[in-house]
Amino acid sequence: MKKVFYFTDALPFLAKEGQAIDKLQRNLKIFREASNNIRLVWHPWSKTEEYLKLNNCTVTDEYLSILNNYRQEGWGDLDETDTYDSAKEVLLSCDAYYGDTSDMVYDAQNAKIPVMLQNIEV
Repeated sequence: MKKVFYFTDALPFLAKEGQAIDKLQRNLKIFREASNNIRLVWHPWSKTEEYLKLNNCTVTDEYLSILNNYRQEGWGDLDETDTYDSAKEVLLSCDAYYGDTSDMVYDAQNAKIPVMLQNIEV
């Protein structure tokens, strides 16, 4: 079974709010439907909740609900490591990187792990 490291950052939720929530829900639905062949390892940036609350983001509750549902459903893994090195270790155990731009894209590329950046607007 292939493992995909899915990184989400706070910025899309702050900038695109509902559009970013819709994209997250669509992505998780696609990965859930493919969970017999692909194991998703979702790594939300560790400060996302803090930044959403700090900026009074209108989708904070919806984001937290999605996160809690994902955690409870158990069809994928939730990587809640809070250091870069720990997250990088999880990434390097995966077969592909998908998600928002981050420094981990370079780590994936250096390790010859395929990278695909998500586009909130698609």
